[in-house]
Amino acid sequence: MFDLSPLTGKITFDDLSPLTDQPLAGQIDSLKEDLLQVEYGAQWLLDVGWYPEFDEAGAFRVAVIKDQDWAHPQWTGQAQTLAELTARLTEAQRELHARLDLP
Repeated sequence: MFDLSPLTGKITFDDLSPLTDQPLAGQIDSLKEDLLQVEYGAQWLLDVGWYPEFDEAGAFRVAVIKDQDWAHPQWTGQAQTLAELTARLTEAQRELHARLDLP
């Protein structure tokens, strides 16, 4: 299972944690656009999806969204592997904490 414990926000949707350390190609049926959403206060979201969904050539996309403005993310990152995704989530959360003035 993918570890979400480092995330400090409120997880409101999670289809990401069931992913395992197995090759992503073997989990392609689980790689969709909506994998994870985490709220940080009333204005901020951390969102994770796989684009294009169900495509082995795709990638994880991580976005920091303010005020539901999906057309203009405040921060984005991309990852090909779960290890890279962990790093992008750390970066995204660091960005959120800076904007929210949290430790």
